[in-house]
Amino acid sequence: MNESALMVILRLIHILGGVFWVGTVFFLAWFLLPANKTTGQSGLVVMQDVMMRRKLSVYLMAAMGLTILSGLLMYGRTIMITNGEWAHTTMAKVLGFGALCGIVGGGLGGSVSKATGLRMAAIGKAIQDSGQPPTESQKAEIAALQAKNEKVMRYVAILLILAVAAMASARYL
Repeated sequence: MNESALMVILRLIHILGGVFWVGTVFFLAWFLLPANKTTGQSGLVVMQDVMMRRKLSVYLMAAMGLTILSGLLMYGRTIMITNGEWAHTTMAKVLGFGALCGIVGGGLGGSVSKATGLRMAAIGKAIQDSGQPPTESQKAEIAALQAKNEKVMRYVAILLILAVAAMASARYL
């Protein structure tokens, strides 16, 4: 496979994966997580269905991983092709900043969301298994986890918008 074809494939993976990743994070941060919080127990059931049964979390992690990996490969290949000269350009520095924002956002979102999601799922299962309404302590823990997850997802969304802005503008700076 020639270099141009490889870069086109990597770029398509990067853009399509990034569109899904960033769009999903924005939807979660500003729409689904707040709605989930205000709808109580039914919101937990929907969130559990979306994340666990329908595997949105798996697709989201796959898109994030492919986006980051393809971006790093394109960045590295461009540096290799230019014998390191390109790395000193403004474009490379802006893309590097965008990559850093994306990687930090991915790490933050992946680690915090996974931990809070697993804990909420465990609480939800305990409530469901008991056949009783949630206790006050369960409600309080769920509310704290939801608030933490929403806050972190908004930080992740901001980091991702910085990444997208860097990717979109780097060529012109």
